[in-house]
Amino acid sequence: MRSLRTGLLLVLLTSPALADERAAFYGTWGTEKQCARAPIKPGGTVLSEPFRIDPLWLRQGTLWCSLRWGPVEARGDGLFTGAHVQCGEDSVRGYFLGMDLSGKELTLRWDFPLANGPLHRCTGDRVKAD
Repeated sequence: MRSLRTGLLLVLLTSPALADERAAFYGTWGTEKQCARAPIKPGGTVLSEPFRIDPLWLRQGTLWCSLRWGPVEARGDGLFTGAHVQCGEDSVRGYFLGMDLSGKELTLRWDFPLANGPLHRCTGDRVKAD
């Protein structure tokens, strides 16, 4: 019975319907400064970087994190999902990442004490290329 429940859970978590619900989270997200890739401090050379989210990865600048998505839940005027995230290459760190999409604002909560947001979708002239 336990293996049946585990198998059913795996099917549900990887079904195309859930993947389609996740599409609302995909794209490039940031503050105005991040979307413009403006210097972190005036005259500096280190740039603010937006978050780029796709089905397998979350990226911010040179930091790449693999995503293992949880189910998507409708909440109020938006959606919530969570993901187990592994970031880095030589020294991999794991996090639980909560993603709260409310209206047009996305908030990322890393292990819940740390949050980035509200972030807005970077569009058109607001997104500068790498």
